[in-house]
Amino acid sequence: MRVLICGGGVIGASIAYFLSCRGVKATVIEGTGLACAASGKSGGFLALDWSDGSPLAPLARRSFALHAELAEEIAEDWGYRRLDTYGGFAGFRRRHSAYDLGWLSDDVTVAQALGSPETTAQVHPGQFTAALMRAAEAQGAELRLGRVTGITQYECRATGVEVDGKIVEGDAMVIAMGPWSILAAL
Repeated sequence: MRVLICGGGVIGASIAYFLSCRGVKATVIEGTGLACAASGKSGGFLALDWSDGSPLAPLARRSFALHAELAEEIAEDWGYRRLDTYGGFAGFRRRHSAYDLGWLSDDVTVAQALGSPETTAQVHPGQFTAALMRAAEAQGAELRLGRVTGITQYECRATGVEVDGKIVEGDAMVIAMGPWSILAAL
């Protein structure tokens, strides 16, 4: 089976990695470069319990644990670190706070602790995405730079994608182009 993944952000690279772990041939097709949009510019924060009480709680907890597992599995530096997190405000002269953080500007007041190294972590989003893709490639996945310009079909079933005027055949397609995913419907 060959899966074509349109989009080289964190979702596309993650899908390629986990499929390659299962022996599935995955090809990521990316028009610009890995993690060139939101996947390379987000804060990269991971929180175990910030979604508790919401429908997202199980997903957040699994994501937090999975990132820790990936830090062990993917022997590359992608900026994974456990850390303390705080909430506060800026723009006013610092008021007295129970949290004396010498590295903060005098114009920042820490109002509360949000998490500890047991409950919060951070990754470098661009490095994380690239590390996932390299790990996927080491297991047989492929990264192909090119612009997806169409989806080929046979009897109402997707059979491939058109990339820069050439057809790339596949057994399944995944559209993982973030806010640009709607373009696949046009």
